[in-house]
Amino acid sequence: MLVQTTCHKAHTGFTLIEILVTIVIVSVGLLGLAGLQINGLRANMSSETRSKATLLAGDIVERMRANLAGVDANAYRNIVVNAANCAAPEKLCGNTSTSAAVECTAPEMATFDAWVWGCGTADADVRKSGVTNLLPGGTASVTCNDAPCLPGSPHTVTVSWNELSPTDGEATPQTIRLIVVP
Repeated sequence: MLVQTTCHKAHTGFTLIEILVTIVIVSVGLLGLAGLQINGLRANMSSETRSKATLLAGDIVERMRANLAGVDANAYRNIVVNAANCAAPEKLCGNTSTSAAVECTAPEMATFDAWVWGCGTADADVRKSGVTNLLPGGTASVTCNDAPCLPGSPHTVTVSWNELSPTDGEATPQTIRLIVVP
């Protein structure tokens, strides 16, 4: 005797719906991860730029401390650096690959320091440095806080740049200020 049984599945096609729902959930999760990655990259770029600005501000402070005679002679006050005024000074103090070692007075050394700090060096073998090359839209200044500027007067070092906003990508001006007492 032959017995025939038929089995009807009540849930035909259910696994296809499960797979489609899973694909939608995974896609939304991956889009969220991509958004987090983009925000993380923007925050990392912002952090890198802030670190560069802080290091550059510290650079001119150390140059001023190394040339106290130039600070006392008011050679560091009213320094303004931007891309438009990056012409090399008349004397390239120190030893660079473009010139032999040159002796400079304290004010000439201050002028050279301001140029290297703001614009970088003219050495072809050296990666471009300076505020104008390392910071997007970078500008910088050193001003004396006292009028008249006397030996030992505090100075303010200001470094400014444009930073992309992590939310809308718009350029936002940023500034770091240090007060230096020689």
